[in-house]
Amino acid sequence: MFQRPILVLFLLFGFGFALQAQTTIKYAFWGNPDAIGVEKDIIEAFEASHPDIKVTPIAVAYNDYHPKLLVLMAGGQAPDVMRIDSYFFQDFLKAGALKDISGLIKSSKIDVSKFYQSGLQDSMKDGKYYGFPWATAPLYMFVNTKMFADFGLPVPKADWTWDDLVVLLGKFSKGQAENKTYGLGLSVTDLAAVLPYVWGAGEDVFDSTRTKFTLNTPGAAKKLDEIAALIKKGLIPDVATFPSADVLTRYFAQNKIAMRVGSAAEILTTQKIDGLDFTVLPFPGSAKFPRATVSKSNVVGLYSKTKNEKAAWEFLQFLRAPGREGEELYMKAKRIPPTVDDPALWALYADPTKPPKNIAAMTKEINAKYGHLLPLRSGWLEIQGLVVPQLQKVFAGVVDGATAMNEIAPQVNAILAKK
Repeated sequence: MFQRPILVLFLLFGFGFALQAQTTIKYAFWGNPDAIGVEKDIIEAFEASHPDIKVTPIAVAYNDYHPKLLVLMAGGQAPDVMRIDSYFFQDFLKAGALKDISGLIKSSKIDVSKFYQSGLQDSMKDGKYYGFPWATAPLYMFVNTKMFADFGLPVPKADWTWDDLVVLLGKFSKGQAENKTYGLGLSVTDLAAVLPYVWGAGEDVFDSTRTKFTLNTPGAAKKLDEIAALIKKGLIPDVATFPSADVLTRYFAQNKIAMRVGSAAEILTTQKIDGLDFTVLPFPGSAKFPRATVSKSNVVGLYSKTKNEKAAWEFLQFLRAPGREGEELYMKAKRIPPTVDDPALWALYADPTKPPKNIAAMTKEINAKYGHLLPLRSGWLEIQGLVVPQLQKVFAGVVDGATAMNEIAPQVNAILAKK
């Protein structure tokens, strides 16, 4: 007659023990704190398969996100798992914020070769892994195939060059005023808009050690002047014409510009424009320097001092490891482009019934042959803030490339020296 009370006590004790055994980890990412979208779905799916682990999300608007992480770490409240924009990756490594997960990857037999390797590089330093890639994708040259057909021109091959581009610009320059057509629309809001042309000339923003500013070298300055000359001739519209990606998209959709820079996210919005037929290409390089297309990723890693390493590692694998649920959930939500080379994931991300039909194949080809990582380092955004206004002055014809870049070289080099 004592069996039922004993069983009840045992069940109560067991339930209480299960609650006590549950591990809570914190996961930080940028996004709308009031509507975290697919992150909520991922957390719920993970908790359903890992009832012993609870994930508490920390969502912060992007502009406040990275400073907030530093405040949390300083106050002993750091998240166990955190997303880092690669712009800030080096800064967080210097702060000792990210854990080297190379050993965990090896012991868990994670096949990192499935990731796009360009994205993987943005998560590494000195051969060690400090997280998994998040949102790996190149910038693309969007090509309005209708305009090419209307002008009787073939779409360039993937190995096209700067000289090929210049020839096309001359052929697309027709009409006057609001009826004028152009071969290329250029929006200069960050370095990524201009660096592909600099890279194609064999130049860069820094030297190979990333400790010296080099946009003021004769070769780099010459390329900036070449772009400015094309604008002055009317072959490229004044960069002030395109203050935002939305304006660039509108001109592209109205068949007024034949080519424009575009991101993977902009593929989704461009696909929604009725009747617009477009494809994607790498940026024009040269025979000697074909890697002229920007490739960039972000990283999701573990806090170096997490007290919940086992649970945090389980969640990180679920979130980002190849073949795990997180990647597919991101694709279905169209939150980020695929981080692994898998056409099936691209079919989930972008509508496979609409152009560009070559997106999966071209992304693979760009990453393998034409992708060039941004030379990211501490102080990157501060330096970009100095360079971009000078670029705009060059392209407005106010000053030549060498003068503009030499003007800020001491400031940039001072940042490089202290970071």
